[in-house]
Amino acid sequence: MNAMNHQWAAKALSLNARKHLPPALFRGLTRREAHHIQRNFSENLFHPGEPVPRNPADAPFVALLLCGTLREDVRDAQGAWRLFALTFTGELLSPLGPSGSGGRLSALERTVLLTCDRTNFDALATEIPRLRLNLLHLMQGQIAETHRWQTLLGRKTASERVASMLEWFHVRQGERGKLVLPVNRAELGQMSGLTLETVSRQIRRLEKARIIALPQPSRVQVLNPTALHTLTGDAPAHRAA
Repeated sequence: MNAMNHQWAAKALSLNARKHLPPALFRGLTRREAHHIQRNFSENLFHPGEPVPRNPADAPFVALLLCGTLREDVRDAQGAWRLFALTFTGELLSPLGPSGSGGRLSALERTVLLTCDRTNFDALATEIPRLRLNLLHLMQGQIAETHRWQTLLGRKTASERVASMLEWFHVRQGERGKLVLPVNRAELGQMSGLTLETVSRQIRRLEKARIIALPQPSRVQVLNPTALHTLTGDAPAHRAA
């Protein structure tokens, strides 16, 4: 891990000027507030494959992905490691400290984390109440989304699970028509409770129907977002007139 000189406050404001949303944790802040916070947050660079600290003594109170992707692996009942979750740019790691699952967290690509310890964050939130409110909203949104995903996944067919997984990644990455799969199909199966063969079969069906295209194995072009959403099983049914 490397600490870097960071200009994320300026980046967030320039993104906003281009009509893109800045990181949700800093939404609604003035330029002065952003630069004040900048002096109390650290920017940490992790290279591909590098572990992210999970020890409570080392883990920050707040950690936000400025760019990159993190993966969390946990041991299954047989003791083998399997993919449990992914965290994308703009998303927050738990501010409650590392989980007790014995999982390991690592960078999938060049990843930058913005971090702050509890003492500094509490002091900042006292000066800038909007910062604490943003943190709560971000936490609530991520918890609700995770709960929705885990609840609905068990009720879906194999085709709906794969479509849901692709749409979920697509929405979270926030790039229109583009989707980078930072994991292989076996790992997609681990996250969705499906075999490698089933995942591959469902992806081929989506490609054949021209709902997606695969210019590269790790890159998906979403050709028909509406059709993909319909196949998730989440689209409301149309009532007959």
